[in-house]
Formats: sequence, C-alpha cells, structure tokens
Amino acid sequence: MTKKIRLMDETGEEMSVDNKTDETASMDSSIVVKQLMKYLEAIDWKLWEMLKLMKAEKDQEDQEEEKTDA
Repeated sequence: MTKKIRLMDETGEEMSVDNKTDETASMDSSIVVKQLMKYLEAIDWKLWEMLKLMKAEKDQEDQEEEKTDA
C-alpha cells in the first residue's frame, strides 16, 4: 500500500478524513477482489464447458473414423 507524505501539517479533521479514505479504499479493494474472483470463476466454468465440448467432438470424430475404416 502506498503511503501519503504531506509537506504541511494536517489538522485533526483532515487526518480523520484520510483515515476514512484508507478504510473505504480497503473496502473497495475487497469488493474488487470479490468481483474478480467471481469473474475468474465464471471464466473457469466456461473453459471447463469448452473442454467437455471439444472432447465430445473429438470422440465423435474418432467414432466416425472407426466406422469408415471398418
């Protein structure tokens, strides 16, 4: 995480606003992580479906080749 460096002194109110900003930033990052994980899970599921379809298609082609060879 980056650290803010101020050249001027801050008032107590400004510091509390910065602390709230850090807390909301961590909440936002956790939301982003959850959304990213959901997105990656969807990608994984689609890749799994594609793999199953490709295997089924290959098996079907292999069966057709066996019929033409026999």
